[in-house]
Amino acid sequence: MVESYRATIEWVGPAKLGTILLSAASRPGCSANLIETGGEVRLIVTIEDESIQSLRDTVDDLMVALADIEENDQ
Repeated sequence: MVESYRATIEWVGPAKLGTILLSAASRPGCSANLIETGGEVRLIVTIEDESIQSLRDTVDDLMVALADIEENDQ
């Protein structure tokens, strides 16, 4: 049996920024969905890997990319 590790990142905010973040989160090993609720959207990103270190590296890289986008949108 192969072990599998999973992490989920959720973000809520304006649709314009959500669409940009969705694009950045669309990468190998990641499943990203954007759900509209009222005037906001919810981005749900699930990252899955067989190695916990590889999962951590992917999550770290993704968080840096998302933070850069959010910071530059201000």
